Amino acid sequence: GIDLYPLIERDLKKGNKVVLVCDREYSRRVNLPDITSVTDFEQVYTSGDKLFLLTADKNSMIVGAQFVFASGIPEYQIYTKYDGIYSADPSDSPFARRLEKIDYDEMLEMCATGYNAVNAYVVELCKKHGVALRILSYYEPDSLGTLIKEVMGVTGLTVKGIIKEPDVAIVSLRNIPDVTGICYKIFKEVSDAGVIVDIINLPASFDGTADMSFTVKKEDLSTVKKVLSRRMDELGFSEIITIDEVAKISVIGAALRLTKGVATKVFEVLRQNNINLMLINTSEIKIAVVIDKKHANVAVEKIHEVFIE
Repeated sequence: GIDLYPLIERDLKKGNKVVLVCDREYSRRVNLPDITSVTDFEQVYTSGDKLFLLTADKNSMIVGAQFVFASGIPEYQIYTKYDGIYSADPSDSPFARRLEKIDYDEMLEMCATGYNAVNAYVVELCKKHGVALRILSYYEPDSLGTLIKEVMGVTGLTVKGIIKEPDVAIVSLRNIPDVTGICYKIFKEVSDAGVIVDIINLPASFDGTADMSFTVKKEDLSTVKKVLSRRMDELGFSEIITIDEVAKISVIGAALRLTKGVATKVFEVLRQNNINLMLINTSEIKIAVVIDKKHANVAVEKIHEVFIE
C-alpha cells in the first residue's frame, strides 16, 4: 500500500534511473516506469543503473548493499517505517529523538543492544566499503532521515543512543576458588549450552576466593542454572544466586572516549531518581548499567533529559 513515487520523485527529476531491491513477491506488484526490479545478486551486475530504492526484508538489504558496492554508489538509502535512527526505540520510548547523523561504530553498538531499525551486517558491509548509509521513511518522503558513516568528529551530541534491554538476568556465583583456569571452565559450560554471556564482573581476590556476576538473556537463565548447578562441586563455588527482574541501559556515543564526566553524570541521574546500580560495564564508546527492571523507563527518560536535546 506504499506509494513509491513520492519517495523517488526528486531522483527521477534529476534523470537518475531507480533500482528497486525487494523480495520476489513485492516485485510482482510493482509496475512503474523508470524502475528496474532487482530480486537477487545476479541481476545487480546487469542492471546498469545509477541509483536505487530499497524496501522489504533483511536479505533484500544485503542484496542492495552488494549492488551499491558493485556500482560504486557513494550513498545507500534504506526506507523503513521510521524517518531515521532514534536515540531510543521510538515504538517504546516517547522521549526518543531522531538523530541527524551517527557513526558506524555507534550504530553497531546500538544494534548489539537489540535496536533493530537497521541490520547490523549491512552496517558492517557499508563500513568495510566506505559507503554512507542513510535511513529514510517511506511514510515521510521529505525527511532527511539519518546519515550513518565513518567517524565524523566529536562535535554535536556526546551521547547518540540510550537503549533499554528489558529481558536480562544476573547470575552470581559465590566463593569461586582463585585458581588459574576457573573462569575458562565456568564459561565453557555456559558456552557449550549455547548461551551467550554479556557483562562479566569479577572483582580482585584477596583471600583465595571471589564472587563473580554475569548477565544473560532472561530466556537462558534456567539453562545456565541447570548446567552450572550440576558442576558446582567440581568447579568449587558454593552458591548460585539469580535475579531475573532487571534491565540493562546502554549509553552510547563515540565522543565518550574524549569527553570527561559522562559516567559521573549517568550515575548522578540514577542517584537523583533513587535507582540503584547492580552492575556496570564500559567500553570506549559505551557505558552500560544493570538496574531494577521497574526503573528502566525512568532511567532512559532522565538520561535523555541530560544528554539529548
